[in-house]
Amino acid sequence: MSVTRLHFQQEIEALRSGMVEMASIVLSQVERAVSAWDDCDAEAAEQVIAGDERVDDTCNDLDHRIFSIQILEAPVATDQRLLHVGLIAVIALERVGDLAVSIADLARAQRPEGMQPQIQMMIRRMSAQAVDTLALAIQAIARGDVDLGERACAQAIGVREQLGQVLNAVSNHAGEPETRAWSAAAVLVARHLERVANNGAELGGRVRFLVTGTPFQRHQAQEAPTSA
Repeated sequence: MSVTRLHFQQEIEALRSGMVEMASIVLSQVERAVSAWDDCDAEAAEQVIAGDERVDDTCNDLDHRIFSIQILEAPVATDQRLLHVGLIAVIALERVGDLAVSIADLARAQRPEGMQPQIQMMIRRMSAQAVDTLALAIQAIARGDVDLGERACAQAIGVREQLGQVLNAVSNHAGEPETRAWSAAAVLVARHLERVANNGAELGGRVRFLVTGTPFQRHQAQEAPTSA
C-alpha cells in the first residue's frame, strides 16, 4: 500500500471514530437533558445548554475533515458513499444536540408541581430507546453493518408507538393548571425524543446505500425491516 493510500485510510478511520465520538457526546446531552427535566433540575439543564458549544465545535471539525478528504484525497466510490453518509450523520447529530438543548430549556422552566410519575416513567423508557436507536445507527455507519441499521429503523418505530402512549396518558390526566402545564411540557419532551429516534431511523436506513450503493428511499426508514 502506498504512503498516500495509507494516509487516506487513516483519515477514513479517523472520520469513523470521530462520528462515534460525536454521537457519544450528543447522546450524553440527551440523557442529561431528560434527567434534568425529570428532576426539575435547572442547574443541570444549564450545563446541558452550555455543553452544546462542544457539540457545535465537534460538528465543525468533522465537517472540515470530510471536506478535506473530498478535496485532497480523490476517494473511490465506496469511500465517497461513506463521506456522503458521514456528512448527513454529522448534520443529524447536530440536530439532536439542538433537541437536547430544547429539552433542557423545558427543564429549566419546569416546576415539580403537577408531575405525573406514570408519564415520567414512560418518558424515561422512551428516552432510553431513542438514545439506543441513534447509537445503533451511528455504529451501523461506522461498521458498515446493514443489520444494525435495520435494527435502528425498527427501534424508531417502537419510539413512535411510545409517543402515542404518552399522548394517551396525558389526555387521561386533565387536572389542575399546574398539572396541565407539566403535561404540556411532557408532550414536548416526548416529541423531541421521537425526533431523536427519527434521526436514528434515517441514518440507519442509509447504511444499505453505504454498503451496496442501493439508492436510499426515505420510506425504508419508516417501515419495519422484513428480513430476520
